[in-house]
Amino acid sequence: MNINPRIEADTLSVCSTEHSHIRLMNDSRWPWIIVLPKNSASTELHQLDDNQRRGYLEDINILSELMQRHTQCQSINIAMLGNVVSALHCHVVARNQDDPNWPKPIWGFETTVAYTSNLPSELIKTIQQKFNDAG
Repeated sequence: MNINPRIEADTLSVCSTEHSHIRLMNDSRWPWIIVLPKNSASTELHQLDDNQRRGYLEDINILSELMQRHTQCQSINIAMLGNVVSALHCHVVARNQDDPNWPKPIWGFETTVAYTSNLPSELIKTIQQKFNDAG
């Protein structure tokens, strides 16, 4: 699968599952995962076949639960927006009342703060272990 150049430039690879590519958004202000359907050029969720859609949504659900448990956040924001990048992808973001721009959306808020040496390695490792154990 060719990953959209904008998504590839803005994210770091975490792992892949049978149905998804899981990437970390390179913005240290929030724990923020991007999930792309594997082997699909779809731009909309309804364009996936039933098996792809079930597997993709299951991966998103697993990530949501894992991120909430790992970060102890108050809320998991899940969104599939195609306004800027037309490739189908899902944002899974851990949010807390004390994070920047709470309770408003994260998109377009100030300037991205890229990771330097402070990658959330424990979160990445937890995600990788969860999907390696499942596969």
